[in-house]
Amino acid sequence: MDSWVAIDFETANGSRASACSVAVVRVSGGQATEAFASLIRPPTGHDRFEARNTAIHGIRRTDVVGAPTWRQVWSQLRDFIGDSPIIAHNAAFDTSVIRGANGATGIDAPPLRYACTLVIARQTWRLDSYTLPRVARAAGIVFGDHHRAEADARAAANVLLAEQREHGTDSLDGLLDAARVRWGRIHNAGYEGCRKR
Repeated sequence: MDSWVAIDFETANGSRASACSVAVVRVSGGQATEAFASLIRPPTGHDRFEARNTAIHGIRRTDVVGAPTWRQVWSQLRDFIGDSPIIAHNAAFDTSVIRGANGATGIDAPPLRYACTLVIARQTWRLDSYTLPRVARAAGIVFGDHHRAEADARAAANVLLAEQREHGTDSLDGLLDAARVRWGRIHNAGYEGCRKR
């Protein structure tokens, strides 16, 4: 049974280590089966909230005062993800948040495989823009509340399922083969991006 985890982060400022919100949705056999979401107190030194970011997602410093730290949230995320691959829309951003926040808190880079729904969308639909709302619309997905981690993670999950249907496959490996996209990877030596072959 094909199983993977859709993930979305919001950040407090321009630092990739400044995660302030996350959501994950597990998809197994084509169905969302469980989810987890949390506000995050960004790591010290990366915890300023810039007006530009707050204008996008609405999260303020006062919202995360009592939130768990990155170390606490990462422990839960690591357990939730397990050995599953992750997917995200513009996965280069979300995986850089994982690497940045882990690096800022002294946590080793996790070995992860990942796929990017934005990269796959470019191989699936001809659009004038590949933002998550535009891709969701092309996929026939009703999507609101953009830049709320839970909404974005669910939208990315549904986009990937739509991409599988468009390419006539029900597996993530099959989708990447059909779309001619290679896996991205995070590992101790760095990372390789998910990109067109």
